[in-house]
Amino acid sequence: MEILLADSLGFCMGVKRAVDLAYLARERSGGLPIVTLGPLIHNTQETERLAGDGISAVDPAQPPDSGMVLIRAHGVAPQAYEELRARGLKVFDGTCPYVHYSQRKALELKREGYEVVIVGDRNHPEIRGILGYIDDGAFVVKNEEEARLLPVLERVGVIAQTTLSPEKYAAVCDVLRDRAPEVKVCETICDATEENQAAVRDLAGAVDLVFVIGGRHSANSNKLVDAARSAGARAMLIETPEEIDPADLERVGRVGVSAGASTPDWMIARVVAELHEIAQRKDRANAEYTE
Repeated sequence: MEILLADSLGFCMGVKRAVDLAYLARERSGGLPIVTLGPLIHNTQETERLAGDGISAVDPAQPPDSGMVLIRAHGVAPQAYEELRARGLKVFDGTCPYVHYSQRKALELKREGYEVVIVGDRNHPEIRGILGYIDDGAFVVKNEEEARLLPVLERVGVIAQTTLSPEKYAAVCDVLRDRAPEVKVCETICDATEENQAAVRDLAGAVDLVFVIGGRHSANSNKLVDAARSAGARAMLIETPEEIDPADLERVGRVGVSAGASTPDWMIARVVAELHEIAQRKDRANAEYTE
């Protein structure tokens, strides 16, 4: 059984930056407790590793009264910074630069008199943070159907959740162009998102099965599964190598591996090692059968 890795997979720049910043904060903490507002990334195994190193997550609505706070890659509303500093907390900002760009674009569009439309999940922390920059003054739609239900608008400025698929964004923008005389589209999708999705589609055409490694609640990991399936492959989302069922690999000559933007390299290595072990067991079993 051959194991192929997607050309682009795993940690994006924003997530790697946030994790690196967490360990920098630990070095400079002077013994102060370090927390992140919510899980730093959508990967249970990595957040457990961080917690083991003294970097734990807290409910964003219940920040501590002392210590150091790390803003995760998804970002927060500007009011959150003010509240944290008012408590006397030292703040490390791990917001992804792409998310910062989206926050600035939303504010810029609002000031220029556009009705802001954000394409994404209203409940996602990234979107909640962006809305905080414009006093919740935006329409949030998930798809074309929701875009068609918007009221009549004159001047529309559109931004996308950074992990949105380019195809979905383009489809929603086409709907908006049919409904408004002026539509300004801002390119806010992360390059890594596009690269990972393009890579998993290419991989899907060359293998019998694709494993996407990522958190159950990771939007971009689930979208990688969708991308692989849309390209015609059988695809499964797993968090750890223990979830691999060897029965799924029966009659599989080539298996592909991709990973979400919150999946660390060490977890990818563990999954690949498990697949190699399964392949070796299959080879031994086949050799014994032919004997």
